[in-house]
Amino acid sequence: MKQALLILSVLGMGIAQTSGAVETTFQPNNTLSHTITNISVSRNFGSTSNTYSTNNTINNSSYGSTKNIYSTNSGAYVSSNDEISQAIDNLSAHAKQKEYQLATLTSRLSYERQQQASKVPDRYSAPAIAAVRATQAALSRSSGYCARYVRKALQAAGYEFTPNPSAYQYASRGTLANAGFTKISNDTPPQIGDVVVYDRSPGRPHGHIQIFDGSIWVSDFRQNSISPYSGVHSYTTWRDSQYVDDASDRGIYLAMAE
Repeated sequence: MKQALLILSVLGMGIAQTSGAVETTFQPNNTLSHTITNISVSRNFGSTSNTYSTNNTINNSSYGSTKNIYSTNSGAYVSSNDEISQAIDNLSAHAKQKEYQLATLTSRLSYERQQQASKVPDRYSAPAIAAVRATQAALSRSSGYCARYVRKALQAAGYEFTPNPSAYQYASRGTLANAGFTKISNDTPPQIGDVVVYDRSPGRPHGHIQIFDGSIWVSDFRQNSISPYSGVHSYTTWRDSQYVDDASDRGIYLAMAE
């Protein structure tokens, strides 16, 4: 009988069962640490079946590949190296698409600005006609009636508005804006037909108004410079709205925000 039991033990016909809590550290290809509870292991000689029950992460690794199984109370999510690589490729393709869209918008904006810049009034346009009329009527020196001279030149070119008694009112009352002009930066290079309006000041209660004829500034007389005064005075510059560059960068910001 003893010999039979010994033979059975050697041949692995006996069954061993173990249960309990185990803290295990596995190190296959990477260093992975796990705390596993409630382990039930049944073993037969020549084969092993392991069942793990845990609320934490279980990592199974084999040589040359890694698969991570993330267990939660609500389900499981499986992530592999191939899935991660695919996600990176998708993000890279999306970034390249946005880069292409941005380059396209930038190119279109540049083209629109070039088109606007080349849209200079010809001699038959209202700005050019007003400038020519102002130059033809201008005196050699100031008469003090700049508003009257510039107003007549603008009306001769077809601009419609109600005359103002003072020059500064063509800006402050919105007269130029209602007649089809847009206020632009004072740093913008002047072009034919641009109008400048100087604010009133204690020494000059009516302000001043003038128009650019393509070469010089003209009011009731031909001026030597943009300012008829000595010193620094505030003013605004106005241009026929048809010849204002209205291109916008809004499309680029929207593309970058997506």
